[in-house]
Amino acid sequence: MDVFSLKAGFLSARIGLLALVSVAAAASGVALALGPARAEVLARVPAAREMAVCGDVLFVGTKRSSVYAVPVSGGRARRVASGFSAPNGVACSRARLFVASRDRVTAFDIGPGGALSGRRDIRRGLPNSGAHSLRYIAVGPDSRLYVSFGSPCNICLPRGLQSTIVSMNQDGSDLRRVAWGVRNSVGFDWRGGTMFFTDNGADRMGDDIPPDELNALRPGGFYGFPYFGGRIPLKGFRGARPPAQQIPPVFEFQAHVATLGIHFFRSLGGDALVAEHGSWNRSVPVGRQVVRVRFKGGRPVSATTFLRGVGRPVDVKEAPDGSVLVSDDAGGAIHVFRR
Repeated sequence: MDVFSLKAGFLSARIGLLALVSVAAAASGVALALGPARAEVLARVPAAREMAVCGDVLFVGTKRSSVYAVPVSGGRARRVASGFSAPNGVACSRARLFVASRDRVTAFDIGPGGALSGRRDIRRGLPNSGAHSLRYIAVGPDSRLYVSFGSPCNICLPRGLQSTIVSMNQDGSDLRRVAWGVRNSVGFDWRGGTMFFTDNGADRMGDDIPPDELNALRPGGFYGFPYFGGRIPLKGFRGARPPAQQIPPVFEFQAHVATLGIHFFRSLGGDALVAEHGSWNRSVPVGRQVVRVRFKGGRPVSATTFLRGVGRPVDVKEAPDGSVLVSDDAGGAIHVFRR
């Protein structure tokens, strides 16, 4: 097997992959499980969160106040919109960019080079989700916008649209609740017409429970929170009667890895990559990696380490050439992994 070594200047070399390859880089510490590949920092983006590939432009949301645009081929990030409260979520459709911040969804027209114009709020008054107010947004196969609303606390009874995923038209009309009992989803994507979404498990119940989740959407379905995390009854609600039958996860991740962005990759045969942002209160830290979730017969069957050493990964996306893009909010970077 050839050896892939990342040096200080992000020099690259060819590797042949027969099994999982782990490499340590003096400058970046990146470990890969790819075919012939090279790794580099595509751009520096402060507090980088969700990404949206819109033609030859990559838009990047943040947990601060601005949205950035980066050429997919690489180059300097440009601030293209500001004045938001944590514009975590970005998604594009038909030359329009949608930004999901704490309290609203905003639309823009996309011009040459990623220039934005025609700013307009299409939905205001999003529910207060406390510490879980970093929204994720995506455009579904039905061309509707899907937005997540987290729970307002660790384990508590949500109100209204808290702890849900909703969909709406691209003008903000016809809002529908498509999932509820969802503690805090910060990532979803579609495979074969089915939406799969991650969900963060509750804290302060020990190192090993409850698990983080991968769920398959059944429109209108109840996913258990705050009564269950995975199949584990949650503290304070043990013995309580849920308002509906729980739809259990289709896959369970290790507790506290903080699963966030998910994307199904053509270049990986339809398997998914999931960003594990990493634990904050576990006695032995876990996560802080990207895992490959393998599917068989349309269902997830395993999760294995795909790469490490990219700070605290938040989102994963596929570039037009099949490259893997990873955002890191701790390091303020977008990483690119090319085959």
